[in-house]
Amino acid sequence: MLHYGDLPFRDFMELALYHPESGYYARAENPVGKGADYVTAPLLSPVFSYALGSLVREFVRRNEGGVSSIVDIGCGDGQLIQQVAGDWLLVAGAARFYGVDRELGRVSPGNQQPVTFVRTLDEVPRDAPLLILSNELYDAFPFARLVRRGEHVHELFVHERDGVLDWNEQDASGEYEHYFESHGIELAEGQFADVSLEWEAFHADVLRFVERGLVVTIDYGYPAAKLFHPRARRFGTAAAYAGQRVSRDLLLNPGEQDLTAHINFTDLERAGERHGAKTLYFDRLAKFLLTLDVMSHEIFRPVEESGITTTEEGLALIDAREAARRLVLPDGIGEEMRVLVQGKGVELEGWSFQKALF
Repeated sequence: MLHYGDLPFRDFMELALYHPESGYYARAENPVGKGADYVTAPLLSPVFSYALGSLVREFVRRNEGGVSSIVDIGCGDGQLIQQVAGDWLLVAGAARFYGVDRELGRVSPGNQQPVTFVRTLDEVPRDAPLLILSNELYDAFPFARLVRRGEHVHELFVHERDGVLDWNEQDASGEYEHYFESHGIELAEGQFADVSLEWEAFHADVLRFVERGLVVTIDYGYPAAKLFHPRARRFGTAAAYAGQRVSRDLLLNPGEQDLTAHINFTDLERAGERHGAKTLYFDRLAKFLLTLDVMSHEIFRPVEESGITTTEEGLALIDAREAARRLVLPDGIGEEMRVLVQGKGVELEGWSFQKALF
């Protein structure tokens, strides 16, 4: 077990996830996948990267023959950007692909072309319009756990007593009081909330970096008024994931489970407004994928057109189709996740993702 002093939960989470030796993301095994701790949209079905590929082609076409840069921030093992880049021959010579992550140890060296992997966004050239993607990046930022007690907000700390990790509360710093005031939010008595001040700060850095392009953020979260609703989310949104199971025991087995919370998309919109970006789209992931013609993927073709010749192939198609449907049907993760698209120095209307579906 990792040993800690009296730490704000935000610092505990930083160590539990990102400690270079004992942190969750320092483990040799990949935590993402159907046989791992959790599944992300790109691994759930290839239709996810297929739809993003449609957006890439549209972005490149609007660049009128110039070179475009496609960037995945927080790329992890690099599979998403590699899948999107796998269709790069359709725009040969017109697009460059980059994966950005501070830890690149899980990227397979044999599959890096035509993707360039770097550790910071500053290593990506700024000589071309940028399409910046991120998928479940912000919900992995270390966050503070907060609770209102009387007239004040308290911050949850973690301490060790007799070998057992437990909680205590201390007065929160003024920056958290200011955070809620700036959003016009007043927590109810006893209401918990999960906040990362890095959401807005990091996104501001991204928008400062972009001179011309789109920033597409895909994540779990809500606008501030919904995220901090006193009845709907009275106990916050913090959760732990291990072995495809979700738990509220955030202190269990540090370094062996993922920790996450829904993000405040209002922070990201606010950062964009300060740095010259306009919100072009904010809605459910399922709707976003449908606008990008995801249903034209071969997975959704009628069975009689699929060329299936064996029972095994038929069963595999059924499984693949069910996984894909989780991204576009009302009971799947496509309804739970949100997409924010911000534009800077580009056309503000006429994008495929802005079209009405009905």
